[in-house]
Amino acid sequence: YSLISYHFRSFHSCVIVLIPFRMSTEDLLVAELRSLVSSHLSPYYDTHFNLLRWIQAHPGVSVDKIADRLRHHLLYRACSWEIDGIHQKERGYHPIHRYWPRSKCGMSGVIPSCLVHVEQSGQIDFDGILDNFSIAEVMRARIFDIEEMFADVMQIEKETGDQSSVIYVMDAEGIEYTKKLMDLVLGSLRALSEFMADHYVELVKYFVIVNVPSWAYTLWLMIKPLLPERTRLKIILSTSNWRKEIHSLMDPSVGPSFWNDENHNEFKLQMERPPKVPRVEITEPAEKLEKLYVKAGAVQWIEYSLEKGDAIAFHVTGNANFGFTIVRAENEDEDDAFAMRQIYPLFSWMPGPLKVPIEDSVIVPESGVYKVWFSNSRAWWSSLSIQHNIKVIKNQ
Repeated sequence: YSLISYHFRSFHSCVIVLIPFRMSTEDLLVAELRSLVSSHLSPYYDTHFNLLRWIQAHPGVSVDKIADRLRHHLLYRACSWEIDGIHQKERGYHPIHRYWPRSKCGMSGVIPSCLVHVEQSGQIDFDGILDNFSIAEVMRARIFDIEEMFADVMQIEKETGDQSSVIYVMDAEGIEYTKKLMDLVLGSLRALSEFMADHYVELVKYFVIVNVPSWAYTLWLMIKPLLPERTRLKIILSTSNWRKEIHSLMDPSVGPSFWNDENHNEFKLQMERPPKVPRVEITEPAEKLEKLYVKAGAVQWIEYSLEKGDAIAFHVTGNANFGFTIVRAENEDEDDAFAMRQIYPLFSWMPGPLKVPIEDSVIVPESGVYKVWFSNSRAWWSSLSIQHNIKVIKNQ
């Protein structure tokens, strides 16, 4: 029970009335989770529904273990990419946005408090994007879109007092079955979807795939076992009658007008089509790269003692899948990257060999020990070869 005190002042006396009320199980769990992660919560992220989503995403899991996963997410939000405020940037600040159009359509109008997003999955030039941008830059561009979506959901929750979510429609029109598609689905897109699933739990209510080619059902049987169960249960593969079926999920007026055909004219939203990405030759690094070998199932660290304002500039690539991050260590012996303060976002795995190296730099916010983490923990047999050029630029 909690107690609410009412104070009535009359004739110079004070009467206190104590009224008991029972908190719901949901409120108790949210309160417990909040207490466990309070030192990492930002005012922006600290809402009832944001914490509730983590509880809903992990049924049967103890609050202590949920707190560990949420704490990892909050450490990611505090990295140098400034996740809490990234949605406030003007879309288009990243060049990938030109080739991956905004997907927001509007409110469902059918399912309460649900936003509709339509991604033109079959039209986006994923090959061109991944031939010209590193997987880390693809992640950065997509995080803006997910955070913009997340901010919209939070605003709806603030205005209505009800939990909000997203219906994410993927339009497969134009997609072709090729080896490149298989590599894309099982590599870069899988890494991207796993990263988003780890960090943006219960944000999407349904994934709806429309314009599904007949061969896609065979592909679905291959991909299905790789997906978490809760994600699998949210995926709806539409039939050939999808233009009618979609009415059960959304008001057709918020659907893109390119869905119209000779029998349908109810889809009204104008959406831009994505252009192809011009091919640019990737230049070789001007300086010689160092090599680092990581055994199967192992990780390697490179450690630096830095002063506030120093920068770490890096060029990194690898010959196989690998994990990467830069973290702030409390002491030299700390070795759990998932529990450490992230300076550069932690990517538990990225598909290799990388077509485009990761090139970036970060400025350290305080003096201390910083560690660059390379992981080959997913490998059973093969060693990993990392080629890198990492420089420390001292603050002047």
